[in-house]
Amino acid sequence: DRGTTCPLHSAAVVHLSWTPKEARVACPVFASMTCVSSPFPVAIANVKCVPRFKTKGTGRSVANLLSRSAFRQVSGTSPTGSKLGRDTTTRAFASHSDEYSGPLDVVALGNMCVDILHPPGPIPDAQSLKTSEFLTTLDESLFARERERWEVGGNCNFLIAAARLGMRVECVGHVGNDAAGAFLKNTLHDEGVPLRRLASRELVDEVREKERKKNGAETGSQMDKTLVCHVLRDGDGGHAFCSRYDLGPWPLLAEVNGVDDHAAKSLGKTRAVFVNGFVFDELKPSAVKSAVAIAKANGAGIFFDPGPRAFTFVKKRGSKDSKQYVERAEALDMILSNCDVILATLEEAAALVERGDAADVGHGALRGTAVGGGASVEVASLDENDGKDSNARLKGKFTLDPATVAFQLLRRPGCSADWVVIKCGPDGASVFTKRGDMVFVGSPSVTVGDTVGCGDSAAAAIVLGYAKIQAVKKKLFEASSGKIAYLPNAKLAAMIEETLTLATATGAATATTIGAGRNVATVDLVKSLLDSCVCDTESCAGWGISPDAAKRAKALLDDSLEKSGKRE
Repeated sequence: DRGTTCPLHSAAVVHLSWTPKEARVACPVFASMTCVSSPFPVAIANVKCVPRFKTKGTGRSVANLLSRSAFRQVSGTSPTGSKLGRDTTTRAFASHSDEYSGPLDVVALGNMCVDILHPPGPIPDAQSLKTSEFLTTLDESLFARERERWEVGGNCNFLIAAARLGMRVECVGHVGNDAAGAFLKNTLHDEGVPLRRLASRELVDEVREKERKKNGAETGSQMDKTLVCHVLRDGDGGHAFCSRYDLGPWPLLAEVNGVDDHAAKSLGKTRAVFVNGFVFDELKPSAVKSAVAIAKANGAGIFFDPGPRAFTFVKKRGSKDSKQYVERAEALDMILSNCDVILATLEEAAALVERGDAADVGHGALRGTAVGGGASVEVASLDENDGKDSNARLKGKFTLDPATVAFQLLRRPGCSADWVVIKCGPDGASVFTKRGDMVFVGSPSVTVGDTVGCGDSAAAAIVLGYAKIQAVKKKLFEASSGKIAYLPNAKLAAMIEETLTLATATGAATATTIGAGRNVATVDLVKSLLDSCVCDTESCAGWGISPDAAKRAKALLDDSLEKSGKRE
């Protein structure tokens, strides 16, 4: 409707059919939101906008709204030295079967690792953090030897969250024949997540023998080692990683040209594949492409989360081409041409935009953390003479608009994505679709332990909700004998809104714990956060979540748990 107030501050679902080519709506947070022209009406699900808040590790606590039993304790020893126990009663009831007989809901490709959680402290700058010297220091530290600090990480965070939300999941990844590998496999098994070998045993033996002959001794190879990642935390909710991924040579598993037969079987019967940017540190683009092709041939959706590796895919202005850039550019083109959903922070999404101001700001973003919609981003940007002097840099404040960045990414040449999901941390998340739909949802406010694994957990809920939407669309298409290919705008907006509501609640639940892996969101805590949105409408409105959307999000979760047999 013409003359409407900012859609972010409307409590109802608003349908807008724009007559002009574009219309701008002023908003204090999304500073300049542009609704692009579309042949279809633009559906916008709107809730109250949440001003971005800064904390020293805590947000507005909802602990008084929740029972203490909802907050599952984490294992091992806390950074302060206090002993913590693991309350396993709040886990989803995971199946221990080695293989699902029917179709899978999602398979995660690569990036299997074991995290070592270090106590809070200053995080070094990027130049010092990503060095072999610093990695050696971490590897030889006393903390690396304390098994109680071990936790599964990487794509394991996504897998465990997805399993707890009721999805049938498997992983296709590589682990070595070492203590870390045994820990990872046992942990995933306990959570009901079977592991399929990325590389066959024959290939591992072949590579080991080649390296033995080359080095003249049994020195071990990359194929024998499980990736170990050191997780550093600043005590204020921020975190950084340091591992072999950062040092190369890339890809770490260069000998892998395709997946093992058992892995191919899993990929061939899954409805979705989750790929993150780190997989290209492990595998050649051709190997990733072959795995994705197996899944797509059977109708699977592809979900791509570039993560911090987003900043390595696209060349900065003024820099010279290199073999690494060419390979990364090819990898990005390949995955964007095959994916259905892109999940990224605002800066990560901007870095993937091929050209323009958004891409420049994305490339220069410091730290690569989520900043919330339309917030100022601190960047190191090239000056006006960057073409002549590529070393010239100016630091400044720039504003990234989620809608602008998302639609530029959707229009990137060769990009096949239907959705772009912008993750905005404590501000919630947004979905922008290729046909012009825009949905914004806030996030429950919780007492923050740290933010490790929050995005991975939220991604699991996105996969669940997207699958439901596709199932409803397919049913409608078949019922209409192929005449109706789209959901009504109001229906689609409502389903995206409930998906985002479940995603932000899942991410917030993970933020209450320390570390990820088995410490990601539990069903009990996610339900409690959703219930609090329904019971306390004032807080719910303040968080930017519709009580009705919270009810539907809980119903989405209950339905998934019931189908999987995990609902009590």
